[in-house]
Amino acid sequence: MGKDPSQLIFYIPALILIVLASIGYALLSNKEGSSHEPIASSQPPTAELEPPGPTRISLPDEVRALYWTAQTAGTARADELLEYMTETGINAVVIDLKMDDGEIAFEPYHEILKPFAQERPAIEDLEALLTKLAEKNIYRIARIAVMHDNTLAAVKPEFALRTPNGSVWRDKIGSVWVDPAAPFVAEYALALAQEAYDRGFDEIQYDYIRFPSDGALAALRYPFFGKTTSTKEELLNDFFAKIGDPLREKEIPVSFDLFGMTFVSIYDMDIGQTLPGAYPHADFFSPMTYPSHYPNNFRGYANPALYPYDIVKLTLDEGAAIMQTQFGVAEEETRPAFRPWLQDFDIGAVYTSEMIEEQIRAARDAGASGWILWNARNVYEPAEYIGDEG
Repeated sequence: MGKDPSQLIFYIPALILIVLASIGYALLSNKEGSSHEPIASSQPPTAELEPPGPTRISLPDEVRALYWTAQTAGTARADELLEYMTETGINAVVIDLKMDDGEIAFEPYHEILKPFAQERPAIEDLEALLTKLAEKNIYRIARIAVMHDNTLAAVKPEFALRTPNGSVWRDKIGSVWVDPAAPFVAEYALALAQEAYDRGFDEIQYDYIRFPSDGALAALRYPFFGKTTSTKEELLNDFFAKIGDPLREKEIPVSFDLFGMTFVSIYDMDIGQTLPGAYPHADFFSPMTYPSHYPNNFRGYANPALYPYDIVKLTLDEGAAIMQTQFGVAEEETRPAFRPWLQDFDIGAVYTSEMIEEQIRAARDAGASGWILWNARNVYEPAEYIGDEG
């Protein structure tokens, strides 16, 4: 049945509105492309977030450190020492990145490093270890031995020091050394340092940046150094720059281990190593001030091992004096850069808690910014480490 024409008047306005709306929608849809395209947002696109880097531990005002071998770092002994450290105020650790034979003790990522790594690394999970230390606010220092390296010499035999008949030269304990003049030696040391820092260490410490000091030294033949006109000191000064400067430019803290005697003499003692030569290229310098390692009658001390305070204090004082009087570097600058290795082992004397504490007191009295205890087996005599400085 049809509608009454008089009722159409009520539908016409509604129809007009529907038609106008349809026309408007079509116009909007055809403007600037398909109606299926999303309307542009006024907000900028969200950038992909970079994964967080490793946690960094700030440099303590006074570094109080123990030395760990890689073997210790990869076993339950690490947990035992960490508990001891947190209980006694030790706030830093120096960890070997290489085994005694030079093999890298963790699985490296950098291709240049892989030929030198252990098949079964002593430190199975480096990140887990570093995280555990960070959770206890322990400052983490990576120790890298450089020229003393059986593995590097085995993988790259052209770099090994030789005897006159061409065989590999060994020092008195049978270790093999590499030629510091071989360019790859510095390249390798830098690559290992960079990876250690990228993986989470807070500082890089280089050791064995020197020529051999014992064994049949007269029989030594150098495949690279022998072809240069440089002195040992000149070559090592250049080597310190090659491995120290690039890291410092990236604001990576660097420290060098030095013979204790380098602080009491400006001569290189035929190992090429001097404090003035190393000084411009690192942030901290760790002389091995083990009293037992100084010769009998040194500075009038019949047995230096019996005088832990005197030997450590004398060494640091003379190092500061050499840098000021002969090279114009103020003691206010040098003394805080000193961080000596201290004796915690029984050579020359039985080292008691009191003797360890005497060395620590000497380091503080000499203005050093910290100290590191050395025991090759990582067995440390309990002592008072914080004192009045904590």
